[in-house]
Order: sequence, then structure tokens, then C-alpha cells
Amino acid sequence: MAKKQVYSFAEKKYSVNGIASAALSLISIVLLVGLLLISFLMKGRANAWIGALGFTGIVTACCGLRYGFAGFKDECRSYFCSKLGTVTGMVSLVGWFFIVCLGLA
Repeated sequence: MAKKQVYSFAEKKYSVNGIASAALSLISIVLLVGLLLISFLMKGRANAWIGALGFTGIVTACCGLRYGFAGFKDECRSYFCSKLGTVTGMVSLVGWFFIVCLGLA
């Protein structure tokens, strides 16, 4: 006897925290890549504003991680954005940590 296919039409909505997490983490990645490019083009002679934007990138990555973990607590939601935000936030924080360590050396 063949097994019947069961279709589920229940819509799983994205968590607001997950969407915020993905957006903040992607902003942090864009800032990281953009500031690395600007610093490379200016041959390391960038002004203090590049450091302020870098600190903003670190803060957005931390907030992205916080919202990502908060997004997992929502029930009946799709966790795709929370997973994306958490992973990209962690990658961004590792990148920022590497840049800060290179700057202190």
C-alpha cells in the first residue's frame, strides 16, 4: 500500500527578531568589507572616522547576534533569518576581532 502525500499549507512567518538579526549582521559584513577596501585604497592612512565606523560595525554585529538568539525563542516561526543572522553575525565578529588584533600588534 502506497503512502499518501501530506501537504501542509500552514504559513510560517519570519520572526521579527530574526529579520532584524539578518539585517544587522549583513550591515556589519558590508561595513567590514567596505572599510577594508577604503583602508586598502588609502594605503592605511585613513582618518579617525574609519575607526568610528568600525566600532559601529562591531556593535551592529553584537546586536545581530543578540537578536538572532532572541529569534529562536519565538514559536511557530521560520528560523531561517535567525540562523542566517546568527551565522553572519559570528563571522562578522570574528573578522572584526581579527582586524582589531592586527591593529593592536
